[in-house]
Amino acid sequence: MHKIVKTASAVVFTIALITCSCTGKKNMVYERWGINKPAKEAEKSLANGYDLLYGMKFEEAKAEYQKLVQKYPNSAETHLGLSMAIRYLDDRTRALVECKKALELDPDAIGAQLNFADLILPMRGAKVEPPISDSARNAIGVEYCRKALKSTHPLSTYAHTTLFAIYLGGYGQLNNARKELFELGKKAYFPKKLEDFAYNMLIGVAPDAVLFTNGDNDTYPLLALQEYQGMRKDVRVVNTSLLNIAKVAVLFRDSLKVPISFTNKEIESIRPAKDKTTGKIILPAHVLIANIIANARKQGIPVYFAVTLAPDNQGIFKDNLILEGLVWRVTNAVTKDSIDIDKVIDNMTNKFRLSNATLKEEWSANLSPLTRNISGLVINYAACYNAMTQYYLNQGKKSEAVDYLKKSLPFFEFAGREELAKETKQRIEEYSK
Repeated sequence: MHKIVKTASAVVFTIALITCSCTGKKNMVYERWGINKPAKEAEKSLANGYDLLYGMKFEEAKAEYQKLVQKYPNSAETHLGLSMAIRYLDDRTRALVECKKALELDPDAIGAQLNFADLILPMRGAKVEPPISDSARNAIGVEYCRKALKSTHPLSTYAHTTLFAIYLGGYGQLNNARKELFELGKKAYFPKKLEDFAYNMLIGVAPDAVLFTNGDNDTYPLLALQEYQGMRKDVRVVNTSLLNIAKVAVLFRDSLKVPISFTNKEIESIRPAKDKTTGKIILPAHVLIANIIANARKQGIPVYFAVTLAPDNQGIFKDNLILEGLVWRVTNAVTKDSIDIDKVIDNMTNKFRLSNATLKEEWSANLSPLTRNISGLVINYAACYNAMTQYYLNQGKKSEAVDYLKKSLPFFEFAGREELAKETKQRIEEYSK
């Protein structure tokens, strides 16, 4: 029988998205985007814009690139940088226009090719003038991804992620989507610590489980491990963002045997709606998650939420979760702030790969500022060690508690969480007396 521990501090940290600044190599902005250097006097401003963009200071980056566009209107770099900044400020229509200008100035700019391929997709919501059909937009996305893949630039592998989205969400072609995942694994696209994080998520769930994930970094690596390495193919990884697309929900139901009981027509009829009580928007994914969990309970299928999943997607089940490491298991009972400490200890000491967790790696193959920096992932391991610390303190075993506190410290330091690192050091000193 596993020990279920209640704790008011059972907080699991999600992916930290803030990325590191440029490494100091002034030419990296050009190397990573695969485009030629502009006039020498623009280099400092371009590098500053790059730092702001990949530091996720999008308003400041936008202002910097707007000045550069006015001063150097014929520079592909300036238009691409502005496109990236305003894209992440959710003005995707204008971002598409700026990216198109970058391509007109430099058709071989791989960063512009990749950004354009993604922005043109119907699922991104940008308006195209003159209007063209969704099928034509998806075809253009494929075309520009294929152009990028002809390059030997590290960024070229990024194209497989967009192709996966097109084949799955645009065309409803699961087999072709899986081929793109295979290529991501084959080309070793993911950094070691991210691949290990994916491994640890998959290894920590029960057979034939449904695992709800949130974004790119907690989805693509898992799927690539399943496709390229054949690991834990029994686990049904369900990305909640993709679940909002009717075609994908049908694929999940029919091809991955995700327990959705709605018909095609019912799935297609689900629209975003405002909850009259809370005022929050209920997305199709929220409705489908509830349906999946209800059916899974009837069929005895284990269900989990990744710790990286936004709390809103946990919905009515947020008080029915038990932490087991990098996942929350959904239960029938009210288990608010509960931890299966036996599972956490077993995973952290026997099953998880942790040797690469604090490995410093460049991920220059990733174009997106939102997903490039993955150092914050390690906070989830620190949270597990803290749970273990508290458990042993409650058992009166200070020596074991101090040992796990010491193991959590490098993760806080690596993630740049100085306050938590300082607090941990103080606790180690206090408990060591």
